[in-house]
Amino acid sequence: MTQIDILPTAWLANAQQLKTAGFTRCEWLTATHNCGHSFTVTLCVAKVDLSERTLFSCPVDAEIESLISVYPSVAFHEREVAQMFGLTFSGSATSERAFETEFDGFPLRRDFALTSRVNTEWPGAVEPDENATRRPALPPGIFPEWKS
Repeated sequence: MTQIDILPTAWLANAQQLKTAGFTRCEWLTATHNCGHSFTVTLCVAKVDLSERTLFSCPVDAEIESLISVYPSVAFHEREVAQMFGLTFSGSATSERAFETEFDGFPLRRDFALTSRVNTEWPGAVEPDENATRRPALPPGIFPEWKS
């Protein structure tokens, strides 16, 4: 498997070049939230017989070009990334959501507070001794500013 890091300006052109080179299968598209407004979008494409696969990744702030014109099957993946991470795909004709579920924010971002984890007591917060003065521990992934 080949892995390529590209600039946002080459995102669409790179997809077109790969399709011309025989990478006609769009396997998946996803994103990674790197904190703040920094994301990495990754696309996996393959040849029809799956003999070769290529991943290409691109750093993104909030918007990137849609690849629907090159790989029509990427439409669902773009809608999923938009709903889960809050990214915008310019040139996409649809604003339809990938999932019927409404979220209060974007659940796959690192700064998304999972209310069930915030509201549930963490076993690590229980003091083993009444006289202990340790500060109760927060559950993994819960930031102190999320607690009210």
